[in-house]
Parts: sequence; structure tokens; C-alpha cells
Amino acid sequence: MKPEGGARTDSGDPGGFLRRVEETARRWRMDLRRPLALVSGGPDSVALLRALCDLGAEPVVLHVDHGLRGAESEGDAAFVGALARALGLDCEVRTVRSDLSRGANLQERAREERYAIAREVARERGLRTLATGHTSDDVAETTLMNLARGSGLRGLAGIPPLRREGELAVVRPLIGTTRAEVLAYLAALGQGFRTDSTNALPKYARNRLRHEVLPALESLYPGASRNVARTSGLLRRDLEVVEGLAERAVEGRADEVVVLPERLAHPGLLGHALRLAHARAAPESDPLPSGRVEEILAKLESREGTVTLDLPDGLLCAVRFGREVAFYRRRAAKAGESVALEAGGEFHFEGWKIAVEERETFDRRDAARPEVAYLDAGAGPYRVRRVEEADTIQPLGLGGTKKVFKALMDRKVPADKRSRTPVVVGGDGRVAWIFLGETGEPFAVGERTGRVLRLEVREASGGRL
Repeated sequence: MKPEGGARTDSGDPGGFLRRVEETARRWRMDLRRPLALVSGGPDSVALLRALCDLGAEPVVLHVDHGLRGAESEGDAAFVGALARALGLDCEVRTVRSDLSRGANLQERAREERYAIAREVARERGLRTLATGHTSDDVAETTLMNLARGSGLRGLAGIPPLRREGELAVVRPLIGTTRAEVLAYLAALGQGFRTDSTNALPKYARNRLRHEVLPALESLYPGASRNVARTSGLLRRDLEVVEGLAERAVEGRADEVVVLPERLAHPGLLGHALRLAHARAAPESDPLPSGRVEEILAKLESREGTVTLDLPDGLLCAVRFGREVAFYRRRAAKAGESVALEAGGEFHFEGWKIAVEERETFDRRDAARPEVAYLDAGAGPYRVRRVEEADTIQPLGLGGTKKVFKALMDRKVPADKRSRTPVVVGGDGRVAWIFLGETGEPFAVGERTGRVLRLEVREASGGRL
């Protein structure tokens, strides 16, 4: 191993390495002026850091020490800190001691923790680019692992060169280079690096793929690793086309994201639309598994009315009469949660705007609009809240009461939306008006009404029943 130091020098471009990094950055429009570089101390991340410096960038270095390898982990952190100082770079070392020892897939959980810390540091420092040292070898390994486990187009497209997470762009400038080229570049610089001893352990699937499967493929088909990575790139281009078409079928509303399958010409496109809608409704959740996608598609084909499926992270999926699919957050309304309504104001409640004004007269034609209600001001004060199981209403002219849920069923409001329907209640707590529906007779404008309140609701950002 070469010395662990190394000052910033004009290294030239050994083997055209920097040229390939530049080409990748230009093709994917990576902003590498001041990225947060995630550096473990291994050859890939060290090559990333040196390449960024050689290309004129001013990276901020982040090293996450999980403490999983004792003194070896401490050595990694010391090495990265020393390298950053030698290069004149700002460096932050985060030490975490969360319990990653229990459960399956230690490497994956450590990776998730690193990215979470990286997002936090980027946010704290106002950085909009996170750079990692993935190479084409990593792409080949990931693609083959996904193929072996069973995957669709997204999994076979491997590791994206650029992925956006809100305002943060996660970029892989070395993704057009191989691990052998990384080592050659570092050797030409005389730059040392750290070696993770766990990378040789056969208990990790990726290690066995790297040390056993890929060498066997290379012996059969020279250049196999690069060819798999190239194929992954071609599939990623196809994925972008397919997702662009599927995106047209996804609509966003105030409280949910909806897929309209009748807009799609092929079930394959619908599957992509479902994944896109799920990702939009729950960006922090894991991608929708293929098995759940197939389950939703089967419900659509059955056209059996409204069916609600529970998904992880508090998400619900409603399939409605084979015509649309909605993803939305399970939100249990707090007991008594409501908003007071007063004349002369505009109020917000769960994606709705409610305008309230006092009128001197009752306009029958205006009152016939479903989004408008005229109420006796004297029967207030009024509040808006979600419907409750025990709520009843006395519709005009009925001569009795009926369950609000029954009224919603009669209006053919989908089952998954009934419990989220807003109602206006009077001073005595009874239901005065169901949004877009019936008015309660005790609260209706009559001959003895002194003051009249006019309510009009509209979608704040696409909310609807």
C-alpha cells in the first residue's frame, strides 16, 4: 500500500481516467463545483476525492464511522481526516454507534444510515450535491444481484448515475470507470487507500458475486462485467421512456396520489405508474414491491368495487371499481379536532378552503350548488371536522334522521373516503352540513332566520370527495 498522504498536485490524466469522469459528469449534468463527497477510505471513494480535486472541484469530505470493525474503523476515520487535510479540504467525521449488529442485511442497514447522515450534513451545510464512488463494477454487481433475486426493469437498470432526492442530487461520477481503472489511477498518483477486511468475507452475497461469480463470467465471456454494466445503462434509458409515459397517468391531489389506468395502453405501463404514484405519496418509504404491484393489478382487473389495502409506513391503497387506484396516508383524526368557522373569513381544513360570509337574503339558485350551503347563523357557532361513526343528520323534508355514513353511501362516495369526509357541526354538536351534500333541517334557513351564513368550499390543492 502506498503512503496514506498525498498533496494536491497536477497529476495529468493517467489512462484517460479524468476524461471519462468529466464525460460522465457532462452527460448527466452533474454539478461538481462543491459536492459533499462520501469517503470511506477505500479505493473507489479515495479515487473519487482525488478526481474531484484534479478537476477543480472544492468538495466537502464526509466520513461515517459505524465502529463495526474496532481499531480498523478508527484507522479509516484517521486516514480520511489526514487525506482531507493534505488536500486542503474541509472534512467532517460522524461517529455513530447504533445497533446494527442484529437482524439481517447489516451492510444495507449501514448504507441507509450513511445516506441519512449525508442528507443531514448536506442540509446543514447548504450543499445540493452528494457524490459517491460507485463504479461500473458496482453497477454490474447490483444488476446481477437483482436479476438473481427477481426484478423488473428498474432493478435491472442498476445504479443510477444521478438520482434526485428533493433538492439534493446524488451523483456517481466514477460510474463510467472500472475498479481496475480506479486502482491504476491511484497507483499513478502514488495515492494510498484503506482496505475493508469484511469485503473478503464470503457470508455477504455481494462479496461472493464479486470474487466468485463475476470472475467465472469473465472467464467465459471476457469483458462480461463491463458488458453487464453497459446493458444496465441501455435498460435505464428504456426505463426513462416507460416512466415518462406512465407519469401521464398519475394525478396529484391534496390528500392523495391517484393513478387512472384507463389512460394506459398496456398493463406494464400501469405497473410503472403504480410505483411512481406510491413513491410520490411516500417518498421516504421503500419502493412498492413487485408482489404488491401484482396484487393491486389483480384488484383492478376484478372490478369488485372499492377495495382498500394496507401498506407499510401508514399508507393505504384504495382500488376503486377497476377505474382508479389511490395512495394516501392513514390519518386518524384526533378526538375533537376541528376548525371554527366565522363570518368574513377563509378557513383551511385538510385540503379544503371554506369561505364564510354573512348574507341578508337566501339565494335559492346559489344554494343549489353542491359546494355551497346556507345556514342559520343563530344555530351556530359552527365548526368543521371529520365525520364520526355516530354522526346523524336530519335532511330537509325527511322528517327523521339518518346516519351520515348512510348518506355518503347513497351519494356513492367511495368507502375509503367516507371516514375522511368533512362535516360542519352546529353549536349543539349535531351535523349541519355534509360537504357537497345534505343540509340538516334544524340549521337550514327558514322564515324565522335572522342572520344567514353562506359557506362555499373549494379544493385548496386538488382535494375532492
